[in-house]
Amino acid sequence: MVRFNAAVDPAAELRDRLTGVYAALDPASTTGTTSTAYASESGTGFVSALELTDLTTNPLLMLPEAPRLRDVISRAAGGLIAPTPEPFTIAGAYKS
Repeated sequence: MVRFNAAVDPAAELRDRLTGVYAALDPASTTGTTSTAYASESGTGFVSALELTDLTTNPLLMLPEAPRLRDVISRAAGGLIAPTPEPFTIAGAYKS
């Protein structure tokens, strides 16, 4: 999981990069990969979560779009965002 806040100006570019990464992730990912990016209503708060069933295979690491996204995130957040995501545990989920 990666959480950060962006300045207003680069938020639109960041949304465009996220769209590009997700478009590339679909054909590159394996079964058991779930990834979701959230943007706050204000458009400046972001959370990106990647759930893997096979922890040894992260399809994001193979995408050329991923380093460009990290660069945009770092610029938008005003500082370097660690390339290693913060581990998380799903405390609850619902899908109807």
